[in-house]
Amino acid sequence: MEKSNITTIGSVVSAIVASLCCIGPVVALLLGIGSIGVFTAFEAYRPYFIGTTAVLLGLAFYLSYRKREVKCEDGTCKFESASKWNKLSVWLATILAAVAIAFPYLGITLHASTNENATAGATVVLNIEGMDCKACAFGIQGTLSRIAGVHRATVQYEKGNAIVDYDPALVQPKTLIDHVEEIGFKAKPAETKPETLQRK
Repeated sequence: MEKSNITTIGSVVSAIVASLCCIGPVVALLLGIGSIGVFTAFEAYRPYFIGTTAVLLGLAFYLSYRKREVKCEDGTCKFESASKWNKLSVWLATILAAVAIAFPYLGITLHASTNENATAGATVVLNIEGMDCKACAFGIQGTLSRIAGVHRATVQYEKGNAIVDYDPALVQPKTLIDHVEEIGFKAKPAETKPETLQRK
């Protein structure tokens, strides 16, 4: 494998790891995997991974576009750069890396998740700590919505809370808090009354 291919692959991997704090919860929710809070640990290292991505992409471009001298059997020399497919792969890797790095800022829109099989008899507001982007809120909302007895869940990243309509005969706020904490976040009942909050 050519050096430019190695650096290209490395840059994409580094970009994905840089945004794993936000990509991870979405993938985990879609796959039905439990703990999503573990991905928040990557947030602290995000600048380093982004820097690594930039260095590796720069190296990949250099290796792909530099003119290399090739000696032929008859003793003549010619200069050539990497193949067009190699150059194309570097540009595709750049686009993929840019999307991965920009993922936390792409504006995931959350709508309340409703479970028609449960009836809402009570509402609780939970303060949630540990979210670092809307993808975390997306994962928490999906987790809450799957709990038996939850009619509707809305998680608001900007406000750091969850508004949950539930059937008190089937589930209690303590169970909701336990589920949030099982996936790696901290939750506690808010002092704010549910009727004073607006859902998105």
